[in-house]
Amino acid sequence: MEFIKNVLRGVVMGISEVIPGVSGGTMAVLLGIYDKLIGTMSHFTKNLKESIRLFTPILIGMVSAIIGFSFVITYLLEHFPMAVNFFFLGLVIGIIPMLYRRATEGEWKKTSTIPFFLMMALMIFLTFLSARNNSVGDQIIVMDSVQAVRFAFVGCLAAVCLILPGISGSMMMVIFGTYYSVINAVKHLDVPYLIPAGIGILIGLIFGSKLIDYCLHHYPNATFFTILGLVLGSTVSIYLKSGFAFGQAQTVSAIITLVIGIGVSLFFTSPKMQGGSEPA
Repeated sequence: MEFIKNVLRGVVMGISEVIPGVSGGTMAVLLGIYDKLIGTMSHFTKNLKESIRLFTPILIGMVSAIIGFSFVITYLLEHFPMAVNFFFLGLVIGIIPMLYRRATEGEWKKTSTIPFFLMMALMIFLTFLSARNNSVGDQIIVMDSVQAVRFAFVGCLAAVCLILPGISGSMMMVIFGTYYSVINAVKHLDVPYLIPAGIGILIGLIFGSKLIDYCLHHYPNATFFTILGLVLGSTVSIYLKSGFAFGQAQTVSAIITLVIGIGVSLFFTSPKMQGGSEPA
């Protein structure tokens, strides 16, 4: 049963990573497995059997979702952009109360809020930088050594963003002009494009998880204020990408999906659903 649950969790995280502006890390927080994922990832070899048992179903779900749902999500975003983006916006908004509870647990200093403002400002800056570069990038035809290094670097950056709630890895690909090439490579299983990106993603996951795990254990309040700033700042990106406007055909459905998303998120991140209190 737990295996199936983790596959489904992987599916949700995989789908979110296909959409620029939506973070797989945010979905991990929503699903209540973020701390466990980071801790296991950063100490993968210490308990190899348990690590493999956790990550195998999640990876199966993520890979299946990224390959299979890239078609579905792009279709839905093309035909129902407001409703889809507002559902994810609702999920993100609903996470905020839980993150605030985690950020203010125990004795915390006012200086812990500094990362909140810095990260929120960074997210807003990246959002408008992405908006200026409103093209997802031309298809890169030749994968030479220079492009391979570029894909590996952006893949590494995207993986770190995948770990961090609030920052979308695919949005980083949009900013650096590799998104269109990567999403097409995933659709058509174009190995020469996927190998350098995959190597970069693997490096980012290994080293990024260790850094975040260290911060969670040594600076928990500041870390969760950082995550809160990232998540809150990401709402601007999702809202702008939705193309929301009153008086359009999708306006009502978008508002409905927003409310549903908030409700789902609040339910799954409530203290009752988290076993009475969130884990430290």
